[in-house]
Amino acid sequence: MIVLPSVTSGVPAGEVQYARSVAKRFSRMLSIIGFTADTLEDSSLSKARLKSLKLIVLPLNDVVSTQTTNLLKKFVADGGKLFVTYNLADTVAPLLGLQQTDWRKEESPGQFASIALNTPEIPDMPTSIRQASWNITVAAPTTPETKVIGYWHNIAGESTGLPALFLGKAGVFFSHIFLPDDILTKTRMLAALLGHLVPEFQRPLAKRSIEMMTSVGHTDGLKALATFVGESGVSGAVDALETGKHLMEKARAEYNSKTYTAAITTARASREAFSKAYFFSQSSLETEGRAVWNHSGLGAYPGDWDRSAKELAAAGVNMILPNMAWAGVAHYASKILPQSKTFTRYGDQLSQCVTAARKYGLEVHVWKITWNLEGAPKEFIEKIRKEGRTQVSATGNPLNWLCPSHPKNIQLELESILEIVANYDVDGIHLDYIRYPGSHACYCEECRKRFTLATRQQIDEWPASVLPKSSTHSEKYIEWRSQQITRLVRLLHKRLREANPDIKLSTAVFGAYPACVTSIGQDWIAWAKAGYVDFVCPMNYTEDTGYFTELLTNQLALMPKEVAIYPGIGATATNSLLTPDAVIEQIYHSRSLGASGWTIFDYSLDISETVLPALGMGVGKSKAQPSHVSSRLNQDLQD
Repeated sequence: MIVLPSVTSGVPAGEVQYARSVAKRFSRMLSIIGFTADTLEDSSLSKARLKSLKLIVLPLNDVVSTQTTNLLKKFVADGGKLFVTYNLADTVAPLLGLQQTDWRKEESPGQFASIALNTPEIPDMPTSIRQASWNITVAAPTTPETKVIGYWHNIAGESTGLPALFLGKAGVFFSHIFLPDDILTKTRMLAALLGHLVPEFQRPLAKRSIEMMTSVGHTDGLKALATFVGESGVSGAVDALETGKHLMEKARAEYNSKTYTAAITTARASREAFSKAYFFSQSSLETEGRAVWNHSGLGAYPGDWDRSAKELAAAGVNMILPNMAWAGVAHYASKILPQSKTFTRYGDQLSQCVTAARKYGLEVHVWKITWNLEGAPKEFIEKIRKEGRTQVSATGNPLNWLCPSHPKNIQLELESILEIVANYDVDGIHLDYIRYPGSHACYCEECRKRFTLATRQQIDEWPASVLPKSSTHSEKYIEWRSQQITRLVRLLHKRLREANPDIKLSTAVFGAYPACVTSIGQDWIAWAKAGYVDFVCPMNYTEDTGYFTELLTNQLALMPKEVAIYPGIGATATNSLLTPDAVIEQIYHSRSLGASGWTIFDYSLDISETVLPALGMGVGKSKAQPSHVSSRLNQDLQD
């Protein structure tokens, strides 16, 4: 059971909501290894609910009530186990044989980059996990039974001497929350810890591992996988399939002999072999957009774009979409936007990226986040706000977003993007956040004036009369908001064509259309039909293959044929964490449905270590030309 903090226990609503998101990720990790967990607020915890439980998870519980503490004490006294992350409440710490001694924020980037584990007594534990944490809770054992089993290491692989993971008689404490990076290794660690804490968990853990062996990609079981591999005719795939079969039989024998931890290890190796067979069996097309988003703007290796570009090209990727600018900050030498901390530390990232990309034949489409002022210097935001240029919510609260209806904001976006095209040898501009933050914005006074002027409507109650669904002018306001966003896309299309006809304009968009028109003013199908964009990347981030194909089918039916669509695959998105075979499966379905390519989120060390090797075995084995056709890459392929 996962026990959440509650407002009734004195925890602020925002913290409760964040705890829910942390719990959701923990629950997802549990589901991967075959467990389901009920989630409830601590105020609902009772003796009756605890009776059949073996494990309680406290994902982010800074405050634990007296009632809950007493229940947890009884639970632990009766042999129950706790798994606590990040917040170590004073009343919970003694139950684990711990005390909090400090709280540390990283003093430099990469200070908390990985955890070295030392647990010879726990079978199938990894030796390390990657986790880029920004702060940690520092604790120390108060009893001999509680041991430190993992220490934080920095990005250079050096130990910080700060404990990361504790194991005691009553359970486990992890000094931060589980982040999505290196999620498969973390899930393996979680399974090993649970099997150690509660030995009776070992059997269901092994059973789940056995069940998952042949659940690979779009194939349903060994027979379907064998057929798919056989049709490919790839010898490497056949060999991997046979290896997987051998390991599968061994794992089943170990399970039947009740050596469950050995069965788990062997079953994982079997699935890895079957996955390789699946990867090798994929075809490699001559024409296909193969893109990756890179949110950090640093590639996978900060300070080394050459290494990133080289490995992307080796995996068959032909496009990089690096996040180089927001509405108020840039990772390059801009005279229009303030420079970022990334620029200060690592230098001009756009220049370095373009140089490396040219060397290895990659296209660069600069990922430009519009309107959103996240990461901008405080003084920059304050200046903009004083000029009445930031958005206002329906409840009157200021938002750190540029208002799309303000002429100066449109000019700022145009100038910052045209500066990129003028100063850097890029292939395109890729717009993101080309929308409102939600239906709750924008309702500033300037929007009121401009809407009234444009529509000649008499607005007596603002914003009540234009709010979605329930107001007099809501439909007209929805249309007007959409026009504000479309205006920037239209103007950019025009100005980019004037500056350089070869520059491509693309957008990252919400997958659920037309709902996004109403909610965020993003009418991207209209942009495509008007010829404003060369390709679109709908962010179809989901672990549900059926929903992914449903979204893409709808998108392809609406899109004009001359505009390429490269569906976004959420390999490491907030609401979507995919195994490598699940990524390849979504590529397989994208091809089957007729998409022009695909885009993977988010290129990082995770993707480098897990997804790129899978791409290189089959999907990206041969070079491909992007479907939107780039004159530069055409020439590269001819050379």
